[in-house]
Order: sequence, then structure tokens, then C-alpha cells
Amino acid sequence: MNALASAPDFGELNTFNPGRKLVLIQLDGGNDGLNMVIPITEYDNLANARRNILVNQPDILKLTDETGLHPSMPELFSMYHEGHVQIIQGVGYPNPNLSHFRSKDILISASDAKTVINSGWAGRMFDSQFPEYPNGFPSSKQPHPIALTIGSTTSATCQGNLSNFSTVLKNLTSSYTNNSATEGFPATPFGNELRFITNIMEQTESYLSVIKTAAASAKNLSTLYPAAGTNTLADSLKLVASLIGGGLQTQIYVVSLGGWDTHSEQVISEADKLKGSHPSLLGKLSKAIAAFHDDLTLMGKANEVLGFVYTEFGRRIKSNDSLGTDHGTTWPAILFGTKVNAGITGSNPKIPAVATKSDNLAMQHDFRSIYAGLYNQWFELDNTDTAKMLNGMFPQIDVVAKSTGLANIGVTGTDIKIWPNPVSDNATLQFESGMGDVQIEIYSMQGKLAEKVQILNPEHGQQQINLNLRHLASGTYQLILVQNRQRQTARIMKL
Repeated sequence: MNALASAPDFGELNTFNPGRKLVLIQLDGGNDGLNMVIPITEYDNLANARRNILVNQPDILKLTDETGLHPSMPELFSMYHEGHVQIIQGVGYPNPNLSHFRSKDILISASDAKTVINSGWAGRMFDSQFPEYPNGFPSSKQPHPIALTIGSTTSATCQGNLSNFSTVLKNLTSSYTNNSATEGFPATPFGNELRFITNIMEQTESYLSVIKTAAASAKNLSTLYPAAGTNTLADSLKLVASLIGGGLQTQIYVVSLGGWDTHSEQVISEADKLKGSHPSLLGKLSKAIAAFHDDLTLMGKANEVLGFVYTEFGRRIKSNDSLGTDHGTTWPAILFGTKVNAGITGSNPKIPAVATKSDNLAMQHDFRSIYAGLYNQWFELDNTDTAKMLNGMFPQIDVVAKSTGLANIGVTGTDIKIWPNPVSDNATLQFESGMGDVQIEIYSMQGKLAEKVQILNPEHGQQQINLNLRHLASGTYQLILVQNRQRQTARIMKL
């Protein structure tokens, strides 16, 4: 095992970006994605399949004319229209397993349905960076926890080949002090295990000191958090925000919210479908994410953090007679943050006119394509390293906005300007021109190229051009201006 850890394939990844943080939010139990991200274009067929739990169409919060959110999620709805949310439709994997335990294993390890891998997809990344872990940690070079799980049990997502990289934090009063002898371990398998456990406990206690210092160094600034104890996810994310704000350099935080295995009583009754266990959970998720994002923004830390919301599987198309849904296949993933590739990736799932109890949703995106995007675009591993981490090549989903990490254009550093904005027909674009041709691309929030303009050899200095946007549908668009391999972006609202 030691030889494996030091093998060339697991060598240091020089392109790894340690300054970015990823917050993983697990919806434990299997989320009913059709009740969260609602395909408005399929509403009639969906109503035939689940009339007893489906919200009325006028209550849906419209993200676009085709797709909407459950009305319990107005906070996430607002974040979406601010350009801080990406929804990825139809996430799953071939030959899906509908067991909670096995499906979680697959998502955590990034394996296929038939292969068992004992390490986690994040743990393998850390193996390459910290091959000696846990020996010698914490250290002056790495004084902070590498990963942190908020809860009672360490996350298997951060399990490496030799050790788990995640420190467990239940709350700031936690203590893991070891009271047993720390010398004279017997030269037996028992002694070796006892020595390992003792070292981990002492290491964790050392990390707790750093964690508590970080928490004491920052104050939560958002007023959007629910009252303490009423939303456990919000409580966890509030703690994570204070640690990030206090300067903790932990790279992956893992939090979870349980209760999503809604076989029955998903709603109170067919007459009152806006209340019940699932609307309550969706509301808690929405409020927690919004408060966390607001907190990071007020702290000036939002650009460092990307959030990823996932579950082990989705639910069936057709509801059951107990006002619930049974285990299904694909689900919609949510990513959020100021650097996210905002919009909807993928299309609405197709719902048959007459769905049976065995009908499931088709997969559009392999979940490992999201991981590939996180590895490559967020943590900046190269394609070769990403393929090693995932044991194969997967097409990357664009999870980070194209402008992230690229310098702003303009020799004077002046921002580009667009007016009027919102625009009905024509807008004026002003920018500072440097060297080389200028290319202007306008993308919809679904990532589709809507307009492209090229300016050959423009004069240096301030430039103004007219943009004819009359033909574009109403909505929000992203303008990207590229010159000399540098980019600057602006958001346009088309009336």
C-alpha cells in the first residue's frame, strides 16, 4: 500500500489549486427531483402520473418558460436569476442501483455500477497531494484540516487509499482527547491499530484548536439564517461560513440533510400539496444555501467557494398511493456560487403520457462528468490527472463560468459598459481596446451561443459599438469580450 501511494501515477499534481474550497451538500435518502425542478413543458403528462403530489402549475417558480422550481424555494429562485445557480438535469450512471447503500457507495467512490472502489473521489485527489498523510500532520506547511465533515461520522468521500483526509466536527465544543497510554504499544496487530487510532485522535485534537481559532476570528454577517435548531443544514453551513471567514484553508467541507426517502406523506394531502415533508425539506435547502451564499458574499469570500448539492438517486415518475414516491434513477444536481456556470445544463426529462409504476427517467449526464469538471475547472487538475482520479475519461460538464481565472481586458483596466441594460432592441457596448482582434460572444443562461461579433484590428483606446439584440428572446444573457487571450464579462437583461 505504501508503494502504491508513492507510485508515479499518484505523484504530485503540480496544477492543483489549493486556494479554492468546495462545499458538498448531500441530500440523504434520494431526492424527488421532479418535485424540485419541474418540467413545465411536460406538466400535463406529469400531472397524469402524480396528480396527488404535484403542485399546481400557477404556483411554480419559473426559471425559464420551460422549467421551474417548487414554490418552497424562492431563495434559490432569486439566486438563479442573479446568475449564481447551475442546475444539471438528468444526473445518474448506467445500470443504476436503487439500493441506498450501494448507490451512495457508487456516488462517493465514483465507480461504475459493477465495480467496488474503497476510496472516495475527493480522497484520491488528496492522496496525490499528501502521500504521507496522516504521518506528520498537522505541520507548519499544512496546519489546517485538509477536509472537514460537519456531523458525527467522517465522510467516505474523503477516504484515501491509506487514510481518510476528513476531520470530523460535530460542533465547536467537540473534544477528542485520548485518555489511554501513548507509549509502549504492544508489537501486535492490536497494538498497531491502537497506535493508529491514538495518533488520529491526537491529530484531530490539534486540528480542533485551529478550527476554534478560525471560528473566533470571524462573525457571521448574514441575517438570512433561520433560528438556530430549526434548520440543521443552515446551522452546519453557518459554521462552515464562519470557518471560511476566519481564514481556515480547508478545501472540502461535507454537510448533509436527511429525510429525503419520501415513500409516504410527501405532502399533507392532495388538497394541500404546498405542505408536507418534501416541501419542508426543499424550503430548508433553499434557505440554507441562500443564507450561506449571502454570508460569504458579505465576508468577501464568495469567489473562493463553490457548492455542490447531490443525492444518491432520484424517484420514480409515477407517485404511489401513500402520497409519496419510490426509488428511481436520475436526479437534478445543483451547483452554486459566484463562479458557477449559471443556468440550466441539459433539457427537461421526457414524461410518458401514461406512466407506469416501473417507469424511470433517462440519464442525460453521468455524475462523473460533474466530478471531472470540478477536478479540472475548479481545482485545476489537468486532463490526464482527472482521468486517473476517475479511472477513465468522461466528458466534462462546464461547472465554472468561462471567465473564471482569466484577467480582465483593457489596457487601462476600465470595465466594459453596456447601456441601456435592460435592453429592448439595441445596446451600446463600450470597452478599452488593446492589442489584437476583438471577439464578442453572447450566451444564454443555458450556455447556448446566441450572438457572435468579431472586430479586426481595432484602434487602441476606448471603443463603442452597437449591438442589435432585437432578435433575442427575453431573458438573461452573458456577454464575453475576448482580446489577446484575456476576457471580460457582463450580464445583459433582454426585455
